Amino acid sequence: MRRWINSLSLGQRMSLPIMGFILLVFLSFQVITYQTFIKKERASLVSRIEILAQGVGMNLTAAILFDDRIAAQEILSSFKAEHSIALVELNDGKLLAQYSSQNVDYVAPTEQQRIITKQQGFHFGNSMLYLDVPIAYADKSEASLFIAVSLEQLHQLQITQLQYSLFLFLLYLVVCGYIVNRLQAWVTKPIAELNKAMRSIVNDDKKHQFTPKVTTNDELGELANCFNDMQVKLQERDVKIRTTLQQFSQEKVFAEEVVATVQHALLVIDESATITLANDACFDVLGVPQRSAVKQNFIQLLRPQQPERFKHQLTSVLSNKQHFNHYVVKCHSPQTQAERTLQIVSRPLYHQKKFLFAIEDITKQHLAQKQQRLAANVFDSSQDAIIVLSQSGIIEMVNPAFENLIGFEPNEVIGKHFHSLLDMASYRLIENHIRNHLNERNLWQGEYHQLRRDGSTIPLLLRVHRLTDPQSGESQVAIVASDLRSIKENERLERLATHDSLTNLPNRSKLHTQIQTLLTHQQQSKDIFAVLFIDLDGFKTINDNYGHDVGDSVLKIVAARMSRTIRQTDMVGRLSGDEFITVINHVADASKVEQTSERILHKLHQPISLDENIIEVGASIGCYYVHPGEYQNVDDILRRADKAMYEAKRTGKGKVVIFNPLATVSTIKTKQPR
Repeated sequence: MRRWINSLSLGQRMSLPIMGFILLVFLSFQVITYQTFIKKERASLVSRIEILAQGVGMNLTAAILFDDRIAAQEILSSFKAEHSIALVELNDGKLLAQYSSQNVDYVAPTEQQRIITKQQGFHFGNSMLYLDVPIAYADKSEASLFIAVSLEQLHQLQITQLQYSLFLFLLYLVVCGYIVNRLQAWVTKPIAELNKAMRSIVNDDKKHQFTPKVTTNDELGELANCFNDMQVKLQERDVKIRTTLQQFSQEKVFAEEVVATVQHALLVIDESATITLANDACFDVLGVPQRSAVKQNFIQLLRPQQPERFKHQLTSVLSNKQHFNHYVVKCHSPQTQAERTLQIVSRPLYHQKKFLFAIEDITKQHLAQKQQRLAANVFDSSQDAIIVLSQSGIIEMVNPAFENLIGFEPNEVIGKHFHSLLDMASYRLIENHIRNHLNERNLWQGEYHQLRRDGSTIPLLLRVHRLTDPQSGESQVAIVASDLRSIKENERLERLATHDSLTNLPNRSKLHTQIQTLLTHQQQSKDIFAVLFIDLDGFKTINDNYGHDVGDSVLKIVAARMSRTIRQTDMVGRLSGDEFITVINHVADASKVEQTSERILHKLHQPISLDENIIEVGASIGCYYVHPGEYQNVDDILRRADKAMYEAKRTGKGKVVIFNPLATVSTIKTKQPR
């Protein structure tokens, strides 16, 4: 709507309001007149019919009292005097008499219309007026006249009224045309000439320069004279302006060259936070070309992570309450949605009522500072001792955990060579190994026992890293030392729980766990393993003749000999007393088990020299092959191997008795436990 109004000419803008106002007054007057006329005509029609009905009703009193239908019918025929009446009915609880006109078509009312007519006394339908007029007789009013009147004459009066209004509307158009014509001659044409002359000046069209004519002595004529004088003065000033513009253009080129060399994004922003000027560095800093940045909203261009907070700060800057002095704001990158950090400096341009913003992308610097702070926090809060050495081995930095672990305060070690902390005799043993690993991988990791300040030693896990600066080539060494005391203690306790304290072999608990693990793996691998139950022959005699101390020494020697006769994948353990168990894993050939058994017997039969005493001991072995799919537990396996061992002792000792034969893989079948 606004665009349409702005596109109208001056004459149209002047004419339309006048014509619209006159038309509004005309239509309002015609509507009010029409409605008043119709209302009066309707009221007149109702009044006339009611008067006629009341007059006829007075004559119907006697006919109603005596229920004289003929007399009532004759009296109702007097309604012929009103040609618009279509139907009259006399009712006193029932239809007593009726009159209907032959010249007027009767339209019966609806039930709703009858109810309204009964309640209001009359009702106007589309083509009929319905009336219900009560007749009073003998102080009663139980009889009434229902009258239907045609509205054709009333409709005809409405058409006549509309024709009269149309005639007045045509007269209105003629008057409006005359008014528009006069406005064109008196106002629009002089202003149009002035507009044409001004356009020739604005378009700098000197060839078609137009001078408006002065035709009247009124204000418009005086305006035309003033305009002609202004043209002469503008021509005089044009020469001066061109000279000044040449100077300004030279200065502008110089200023643009200076601004283009600035690496920061420079933005000029007005009080509404709209960018009015930007330099080429906007693309490098903000990721937006210079032309795209102009006319954008400053906040939408920056895309800060906290827009409401930044908007509040910017409002204070644009109202000159404060300025941005190296203000840091986190924003979203428009391309990758990554986080970026910008630093903003603002200065007001008082003469132009604008503000200059210099923006620098400090994302990399901010990230580097953040990483440095994080590294410092990790360095200080680490539970492991951290030592930083220079390229020449001088201690440059230690963290708080170093003092807690080694016992030296930082000021006691910083500036000294790291050799001052070490036991050089033990360090020399691993020094070359550490240097080789650092030269090859820049990393060495291993266990080392460090001497503490109080003279005690502490087991440490050392991780030595060589860090080299790619630009300067200088290197540093970072040493991370973890305390292994708790780990060593846990290992010691775990070994005590799972190994025999005398022979240092796995005990009964460890043997049970190992065999159960093999049974679990056997369900998938289908491998066969063998369990050898070994009992020493004549060990009771050794205890009785030489004492339990010698017996314990014999057990240690026996354990060491058995450990040397088995593979690394196998296991030997002490079950109790002089009973030992050997588990041979992954048995594919019975000869391997037989060879191992013979080696054990051979080793154990070799004499033992203790305290100038030559002691001889033997052994009996019971062998049980554990096949897959036999659904047996550890106790079943040990019981069967034990049974085979007792059979070896019974038949002469120093023998190997096999409880069950070794089956090949192709003949293994599922068996029930025995």
